[in-house]
Amino acid sequence: MRNRMIAAALAFGMAVAGGVAVATPATASPVPATASGKAWGNFFKGRTDLTLDPAAAAALTSLGVKVKPVFAGRTGSAISFGIVGDPADGTIEHVGGLVLQAGHTRLYLTGYTIDLNRGVLSGLVNFRQRADLFTIGAATPQGVTLALTPGAASVLNSTFGVAAFTPGLVIGYGNPVLR
Repeated sequence: MRNRMIAAALAFGMAVAGGVAVATPATASPVPATASGKAWGNFFKGRTDLTLDPAAAAALTSLGVKVKPVFAGRTGSAISFGIVGDPADGTIEHVGGLVLQAGHTRLYLTGYTIDLNRGVLSGLVNFRQRADLFTIGAATPQGVTLALTPGAASVLNSTFGVAAFTPGLVIGYGNPVLR
């Protein structure tokens, strides 16, 4: 349960925040950033690029938490998640996710959904339970801000035994790119 909650909190935070600065992402990708992956690129309706906030990346590194993408690609320094479903309905569903690991503890945050009506990003924690992970905030040059929800902050703190994660803490930036 504890692992599920932290996964939910960090899933998109890391994804959007871009586990990029915290861990070395996989180079193989179902969401290619180049023309060499046209077969996969034609399957998706776009992608959402996630970039980790530098301060959040430093905090995760200091806690010994590594972030790696699961069925996700890279676009420059961002982690990219393929968009599936119909964004016209007010939601943007994604494939892939992140795994957060500290020692022997692993949390999987996958299946992200951006709910444009509620301004929230949710995800599956350990492939089972959906939870609100981030609130979607102001647009910046890096993308929209992704801030921890109270539930996600609580799970992260209890999982890692710290008090560093607070509701509203900006973990990173998301940039959906529809085609």
